[in-house]
Amino acid sequence: MILKPDQWLFAFKLYLAAMMAFTISAHIGLPETYWTIVTCCVVMNPMSGAVRSKAVYRFTGTFCGGLVSLILVSFFANTPILMIAFIGLIGAVAFGCSLLDRTPRSYGFQLFGLTLMIVAIPYIEHPATLFDIAIFRICEIGLGIICCTMVDSIIAPRSLKPGVQFKLQGWLADMEKWIDDAFEGHITDDEAVHDRLKALSDISSLSALAAQLRYDPLVTRRESQLIFSIQLRLLRLVPLLSAISSRIADAEPDIRNKLAASLKTAAAHAKNGEPADEALLTQITQTAHSMDSMSEWRHLVQENMAELLKAILHNWSEIRQCQQSLEQDSPLPPILEKEVSNTRSFKLYPDTYIAKKIFIGSLISYSLLCVLWYATGWHHAPAAVLMGVAALAFFGGSDEGGRAITLFGRFTIIALFAASILSYGLLPLANDYPMFLIIMAIFILPIGAWATKNPMAILLLAMAFSSINFQSSYQPYDFGVFLEICIANLLGIFIAFCSLGLVRTLGAKHTMERLIREGREEVLNLTYRATPRDRDAFLNRSLDKIGSLASRLEQTGQINTSSRVLSRLRAAASIAELRHTSAYLNEETRRVLEDLFTTIRQDINHKEPSDKLLAIIDNALSTAWKHELKSAKHPLLRGLIGLRLALFEYAPAWRYAP
Repeated sequence: MILKPDQWLFAFKLYLAAMMAFTISAHIGLPETYWTIVTCCVVMNPMSGAVRSKAVYRFTGTFCGGLVSLILVSFFANTPILMIAFIGLIGAVAFGCSLLDRTPRSYGFQLFGLTLMIVAIPYIEHPATLFDIAIFRICEIGLGIICCTMVDSIIAPRSLKPGVQFKLQGWLADMEKWIDDAFEGHITDDEAVHDRLKALSDISSLSALAAQLRYDPLVTRRESQLIFSIQLRLLRLVPLLSAISSRIADAEPDIRNKLAASLKTAAAHAKNGEPADEALLTQITQTAHSMDSMSEWRHLVQENMAELLKAILHNWSEIRQCQQSLEQDSPLPPILEKEVSNTRSFKLYPDTYIAKKIFIGSLISYSLLCVLWYATGWHHAPAAVLMGVAALAFFGGSDEGGRAITLFGRFTIIALFAASILSYGLLPLANDYPMFLIIMAIFILPIGAWATKNPMAILLLAMAFSSINFQSSYQPYDFGVFLEICIANLLGIFIAFCSLGLVRTLGAKHTMERLIREGREEVLNLTYRATPRDRDAFLNRSLDKIGSLASRLEQTGQINTSSRVLSRLRAAASIAELRHTSAYLNEETRRVLEDLFTTIRQDINHKEPSDKLLAIIDNALSTAWKHELKSAKHPLLRGLIGLRLALFEYAPAWRYAP
């Protein structure tokens, strides 16, 4: 493997920050100098925004963990059993909360729980020393953070902006291709739909970088807002484009070609950041209406489609305007500028199921290891406790959490082997400071460069430095003690693996089935109550879940269901609109809608919607038509049209029977 110059640059920055932090810590007499090196290993990142965001969350988590440790010892200094119980409970809550936040902020919760256990558990029998330990840890963590930030700021700081802009260009190209296909009436196959779902996953995952962009010194606040404005509008296009493709494809060839020509002209305007003129939009509407004006159903469908087309063109125009403003720093129209200034990143919703499982798993792992500690009095049991909860907190939340913990265990073995080489082979050769710097360079630089390709290499460094008696004056552990430390670390990881298996079912298939089941439950809730806010929140959660489902559909070989996922999203949005509208209707129409909601609840677990549901939707359409609700702009008809087309796209047309 040939390493590139930017990889060696990162390794050098990591090495320089670590040596600065270690040197200062040793000179001012801090007792646990290896903490500064470990901090540099985990905080340093190729991207400046990531360095700063991680630094903030690491220090905040460390400070709060140290503070809570002192509060606990003030209450339970004379009852260590209670203190151990509260440490475990609070730590498990922190690790569970870290799974609820899907942004870099989660790192703060993880460090809070880990600091609580690092500071409090090893010294539980000596509570008088806890204040000094907490202060020393906060100082050393803070020193490592300061050194990382200084080195990164001075030596070739790197911004996330170019990478994000490159991704935006790719997403815009994909969305433009989707728009072209939809406007021309092309019906895409399952694989193409699945590729678009994966793009949706990529777009929504941009929110995970929100904090890093905010702390990126080379990205202005307005640039961040423009990036997230584009993100939100791209996500809004997904259900709109999914809704119109088949409608255009179903038109007569001459009408479809005429409509496609008008839409291409309008899309060209939008691509240049110009809104389509009203005359062109009117032409599109008239062409859509002419597709089958003799049928009530067709008339409603095409009127509804014309509104969707206007929304797509308007959204696409705003996206292009935001893109031009981002690239050229040009002003936006006042209304759009105001919207952009209030934009926040797309919300990533918490997975409470996983958070609960990690909370319970952490408690089990912690309890088992503490019982072992109590039963044996093993001096190195606290290291096992720390590794057990850390493995669950950092790796237990993924679909294949067991495999992730196993991989962590393998890297821990490599790290311990590397630590033995450093401790008993290299560091004894360091008779003076220059030789020490050379030895540390030999150890840190290649692993640091490798870490740019494999993040686990950073853990390897951190684990290696945490496993040796690395203070200002180096005295290696007795080899027997070192072996005990190795055994404690591996035992903690093994208990974490077993605890995870006790509390949750692993695998992409199980997660996919759970997400689909949760989506059905949300749809059921919409049939009982739905405000516009509920509908919008549901759409956002669904888009987030669809992004999560995309990779899992591929892993389980079910990409043929990708189209159905989007259809169900559109159907649920229509159900929400119907539920909200039902409060403002006459008694007869409201009774028909209640029958519709009842049938939806009965059909919710079926793979395919029933003929009974189709008949009830048509009955609702007939009732609405009878009561002179004959415009697709009316929320009731808009919801019924959307629901029928989402679930019964190719069913025979509804005909009003007077």
